[in-house]
Amino acid sequence: MKLSRLKKQKSVDQTPKLASDQRGITGLETAIVLIAFVVVSSVFAFAALSTGLFSSDKAKETHTAGLAESRGTLELKGSVVAKVSGTTGATGVVTSIEFQISNAAAGEAIDMTPGNTIIKYSDKTQTVNLNSSTEFSASNIAAFGDTDSLLEIGELFQITLLDLTSNLATDLGTNTDFTIEMIPSGGAVLFIGRRTPVSLEASNRLD
Repeated sequence: MKLSRLKKQKSVDQTPKLASDQRGITGLETAIVLIAFVVVSSVFAFAALSTGLFSSDKAKETHTAGLAESRGTLELKGSVVAKVSGTTGATGVVTSIEFQISNAAAGEAIDMTPGNTIIKYSDKTQTVNLNSSTEFSASNIAAFGDTDSLLEIGELFQITLLDLTSNLATDLGTNTDFTIEMIPSGGAVLFIGRRTPVSLEASNRLD
């Protein structure tokens, strides 16, 4: 009888301790969950902040690049002139092309040195890149400015595509559509599209 009572009492005495241990474990688990939540939230917040800063930097770079390109813009001035140094008429072929360009208002200086600027000539039979001083020339013909290869505000550069009968794979003859792209190292590309007449003279304005 005494032994039975003792066992009962011992069982009753252990119950609060077990409940206390369970509460301790539950509290520890809750703390771990909260810490994990805080860590995960911090990681997500850092990732979101980094993404926002990266997007902001990329937008700034794009804006800066666009602004630089708009400030360095070539502009065609006057007519495109096709020259023929040999036979004229319906069987004539163009031997050189001349035109003049300027820098758009408030534009940055553009290096027109052959190689730094490339001229791409295209027609229905060919596409040719002209990138050397034997293929085209560029020089300031305005009273204002200097003699270097930088096209600056107020200057007017004469561009001449040289010796086309040698530099093109196929001669540029009569009644032919062609395009010229001036591609500077920085700034926008200038596109020029023209058609040769059905009969070529020594000098032909292609307006």
